[in-house]
Order: sequence, then structure tokens, then C-alpha cells
Amino acid sequence: MHKLIILFGQPSDSLAFLTGWQAFLQMAEQMPGLRRETVSLIEEVIHGETRPFKIHEFYFDDRAALDAALASDAGQQAGQWLHQFTGGNFSLLI
Repeated sequence: MHKLIILFGQPSDSLAFLTGWQAFLQMAEQMPGLRRETVSLIEEVIHGETRPFKIHEFYFDDRAALDAALASDAGQQAGQWLHQFTGGNFSLLI
């Protein structure tokens, strides 16, 4: 199992973020090979300096499936929109 993890930073406009995130979901959930996803709002940071606003995890069978999903039309559109609606205020992890 491989997952793509998005750590969203604190948005400056919560309503705009919610609207953008919902549009992002519609695109990202079309990625081929997506097995499941989880979303968590961060309540408290116990250790560390940075507090993400939200964590979104996308699960794939393996690295090849994850790479294919990211290279797909849906993955490319979701990635472009991710940059646009967050202004780059996020981190991606695999």
C-alpha cells in the first residue's frame, strides 16, 4: 500500500478554502487506482512548530498505481487546481 499525503497549511480564507477543496475532491477522486481516502482536521500539535490545518490521504495498491494516478488527466487537473486554490500552502508526501 502506498499513499499520497497532503498537509494543508492554515488558510487565510476558510470559506474560499472549503470551496476550492470541494472542487479539488471532485477531480482527485477520479484518479484511476484510488482505493480509499481519509481526511483529518488537526486539533493540536503535540510536538513540532508547524500546525497543518488538514491532512488528506489518498491510498493506492502500490507505487506504480500512485504514479499512474498522478500522471493521469484527473491527477494532473487535481494537481494544478491544488496549487491554484491553496496558493502553494501545502506539502505533499509519499
